[in-house]
Amino acid sequence: MKNSFLLFLYLISHCLLHAQDSNARFKQLESLQGTWSMQTKRGIIYESWIKSSDTSFAGKSFRVVNTDTLLLEEVRLVKRGNDILYIPTVRDQNNQQPVIFKLLPVENETFTFDNPLHDFPQRVIYELPKNGALHARIEGMDKGSYRKSDFHYKRVL
Repeated sequence: MKNSFLLFLYLISHCLLHAQDSNARFKQLESLQGTWSMQTKRGIIYESWIKSSDTSFAGKSFRVVNTDTLLLEEVRLVKRGNDILYIPTVRDQNNQQPVIFKLLPVENETFTFDNPLHDFPQRVIYELPKNGALHARIEGMDKGSYRKSDFHYKRVL
């Protein structure tokens, strides 16, 4: 009986600690808020984030070429229970359906979201902003070969 009670206390404390940890990690993502830009050969790409509730952020990525603006993707960052999910809907991909990536353990302020079943990418990675710069990366296997793309943004707003 005593061992069962100790196991029960351990499980409750472990769940509470994990919930507090996920709340702290989600709060860290507030530093993504704002608008970021990156110059490319095909025009300027912007990524913009707002906190839409206590448990979600809304993001979008778009390209500006001359005077045209083209939406590339919409993203939701959502805290569900103890999980943090990155949910993009990308133009002309996945039949316009969202794809869910789950946050892995955070290392050195680097947030890695994983979906090993997705065709490409299987990982979306964000390093928390430093000195007005944001580094994001997508990576994984694509048709049998490892591929990655880096996105180096500077804060606009």
